Amino acid sequence: MKQESTAFTAADVPRFFDEILLYEAGKVVERLRAAGERLDRLAPSVPEDGPEATGWNAKEVLAHIAVLSRAYGVFGYMVATGRLTELAIGDVISQRDVVGEEMAGRPVADIVAEAHRQQDRTIAFLEKATPEQLRATCRTESGTVSAEYLIRFPLVAHLELHLDQLEQVLGAPHPTLPPPAGGGRVVQ
Repeated sequence: MKQESTAFTAADVPRFFDEILLYEAGKVVERLRAAGERLDRLAPSVPEDGPEATGWNAKEVLAHIAVLSRAYGVFGYMVATGRLTELAIGDVISQRDVVGEEMAGRPVADIVAEAHRQQDRTIAFLEKATPEQLRATCRTESGTVSAEYLIRFPLVAHLELHLDQLEQVLGAPHPTLPPPAGGGRVVQ
């Protein structure tokens, strides 16, 4: 192996981290696209009307996916562009049920189309984002978070979590989620 470390200096570190950050953003795009493909595979099995449940039915989870796809994609973009410097995540979570209920009133195909529309916007942003934009931060109740963090965790990992739930519930005899733990809520 050719030794390159002797030519690498402290001045090269920022460029090195920028390359890694852009690489990771590309992987996040891949995960978001893969989540969209999973969504397309699951959507035809989501009933238009779910049975009443103490938790969320499959359509309500699907609606939540559309809502979180918009919210955290927009938040990440707004932080990246300097238009959002403070974010009250607690307020976002308390409002999500109202928006989710409205979304759940739409046909499954419309919900899926909205989720894709929002995810495509985030993908388009990530594909041209600069390292500086991805590192931009805002304050939350629990500390400072970056635009990249908001997209990678509250959006993509959160989306994957709910897709896992949908896969589980759609494989069950009755498509309802078990009652959520902790105050009657499904994982935020």
